[in-house]
Amino acid sequence: MAIVSIPKNQVLFEAGQPVKELYMILSGSFSISFSGGEYLLQSGDAPGICELYTGSHVATCRAAEDSSVFIYPFSDTISLEMLFKRSPEYCVVVTRSAFRQLNSLLHADELARLTCSSMQIDFSKNYARYKECCIGNQIEPSAISPLEPFIGEDPLPMWAVSYYEGFQRLLAEGSTLLSKEPAVPAGLIASTGVDCTKVFASLCSLEEYQKQVLSLYLNENREDALTMYADLYLRLDSNSEDAVFVYDAIKRILAMLQDSPLTDKTLLEKRLSELSAILKTAPGQKTAENADIQADDSLKDSLQTILTYSRRDTGFCVNFRELVTQYKNASDKTATDDAARALRQRITAGFYELYSSIFFRAVTEEEIPMPVRMFLCFGYVDEELAGMENAEYLSRAVHLLASSKRPGIFTLFDWLKAVFEGTKEPSRNEFDEDYSTHLRTLKATKQITPAEEAALLQDSHKKVEYELKNMFPTVNKMSFGRVSSFCPLFSAHNLLKRPDVSLVMPQTLKELFTDIISMDYGAYYREYVYTNPEAGMPQEFFHVEILPDVILMPNVGTRGVMWQEIEGHKRTTPARMMLSIFYLEDLRQTLVRLTGEYRWEMCKRIQGPRWNDLSERSLTSEYFDYIQFYKKNHDLSAETKEKIKTALQKARNSFKEMFVQDYVTYILYEGGGSPRMTKTARNILFTYCPFAAPVRETLKSNPTYKDMLERYETVKTQQLHKFEMLERRVKNTGSAFPEELLAERRFLEL
Repeated sequence: MAIVSIPKNQVLFEAGQPVKELYMILSGSFSISFSGGEYLLQSGDAPGICELYTGSHVATCRAAEDSSVFIYPFSDTISLEMLFKRSPEYCVVVTRSAFRQLNSLLHADELARLTCSSMQIDFSKNYARYKECCIGNQIEPSAISPLEPFIGEDPLPMWAVSYYEGFQRLLAEGSTLLSKEPAVPAGLIASTGVDCTKVFASLCSLEEYQKQVLSLYLNENREDALTMYADLYLRLDSNSEDAVFVYDAIKRILAMLQDSPLTDKTLLEKRLSELSAILKTAPGQKTAENADIQADDSLKDSLQTILTYSRRDTGFCVNFRELVTQYKNASDKTATDDAARALRQRITAGFYELYSSIFFRAVTEEEIPMPVRMFLCFGYVDEELAGMENAEYLSRAVHLLASSKRPGIFTLFDWLKAVFEGTKEPSRNEFDEDYSTHLRTLKATKQITPAEEAALLQDSHKKVEYELKNMFPTVNKMSFGRVSSFCPLFSAHNLLKRPDVSLVMPQTLKELFTDIISMDYGAYYREYVYTNPEAGMPQEFFHVEILPDVILMPNVGTRGVMWQEIEGHKRTTPARMMLSIFYLEDLRQTLVRLTGEYRWEMCKRIQGPRWNDLSERSLTSEYFDYIQFYKKNHDLSAETKEKIKTALQKARNSFKEMFVQDYVTYILYEGGGSPRMTKTARNILFTYCPFAAPVRETLKSNPTYKDMLERYETVKTQQLHKFEMLERRVKNTGSAFPEELLAERRFLEL
């Protein structure tokens, strides 16, 4: 036995070295690094304790600071028992450290599994999109080595995870019982070592899978995705939508490779050097040598261009310019003192007046100056406030957005234009009143006559005014996220990510919604009544998919907003979701969250006043009952009930927020075979938000989902049988099969 001082950065033991000693940290800290991650150990921990019975170390232990350790010779289980007999106080300390380290490894394994799954999905989508671009441009796509599907089998049974977490918590409170029987903690540590070996093996296989995926993006023989995309980009028209996608894909791949610790950095640097010419030539610039100079000229004194275009009176223009100058010169634009807050409020009021004036001119004109387009799309007013480099990117982004439009995805200007043209109705206000309901209220309170109401219902100008006054200011502030420092002007200090990284592209949104639907296939399906007496269908309940409208608000923000689940009172109309056009958070997780909110609100809409009445079973009524009476639920352990209580407090006692949190977990983790939810919550979500067929097939081998899947298949078989009888009835009438009938079969087979 000895006490040894270990200076910072010195290795205590390396992976591969034989295990000959037991270590106890007396002071300082050590980093434990292994395939797939690392964790930190501090005073009272026993580095390498999980490896005592493996024969050799599988991790490397390095001093994170000047430290000291107690070293005890180790040869077998008897050695450990002798230590515990001689020093009973070590029984709890060493065993607790073993469990803590194994739990750290299990957490690393879970993260590695999610990474592998995400990498597989991203690669598959990237290659599929590459082939689409090739086929659409009559180019023969290059072949690439097939990627094996990721099969995320847990290294330990599910009960083992809870077992080790529970034991660690028990030992945190101390236990004198262990010190009375030294063979017990020695045996516990031995079993921990066996499980540790399994987890390390799993981590190694997960690392190998990640390397396999990375090699498909970048390898020595150039048979990789990076080469394919670069070759394709050079063959595309620089102004095409596909060129924009391919260019962005190249940058995303390079960013992913740079971030991964498993990438061959020497090879990456070599390839970066080769791609430098492509990276310097953004889409639309291949044949425009003077593009930057032209952009600079068009953006000079942007604010004056915007104010002149608005045709506002001189007093307003002088005042607004002065406010922008004060804001631009402020040393702290997010200050919370009265003067700073008053300045932002005055700017905000002037901004919305200016936006209204500019919109009603721009909506009727074809030729709109670039600074004005940037103002309408991004809230841009001044090249110095935005930063010249950002301003130039915004001018290019206007073209990118225009060339990549998708149905159902709008910039705010495009949305207001749709309202003005009558293809969309104004949104509800913050009191849940839509335009027609608002007019009925005005008529009921004698503020307008019935004739005026009829005229206003057809007045496109007034509809846009309603949208500008009610939806725009509220949602713009909500989506910005930081309410106390909100200012609608585009400013460089808000742009915490590069604009090209944070710009929300319509194609990206479509892909993310497709990804969510590939998990929760029925997320956006609505039930409707179909009648066709001639085909023997007097009244049938069918389903139709209605994807939401997404409006990109002109700000740099952090929040998504699920504003309304339907338009007016018709259930087969799109929901409305709002996002910042420059989004700083995880976009996929946000869309999953918004989908969860939509699920909840749509169910409430359908159920009406009885949305929480358990006598009418529904998603909201069952989940409401689950949370309301969780304390009486005998299927939940005391620990689980405490977790629900804490989560409910964080959700400010909102049952909807609790559901949304569970929905996010359900899609992001449960769908990948990583159980995180209580059995009750999982059953409710699987009943009303069942996974798509490919996901169900993957989960069949997981015992957690066995009973739910069997029940689901029974119900699905009954539904298909009933539908087949309906098809026979239609066939007997001699009528052709209606498209609605075929669409319903496709839905039932999902």
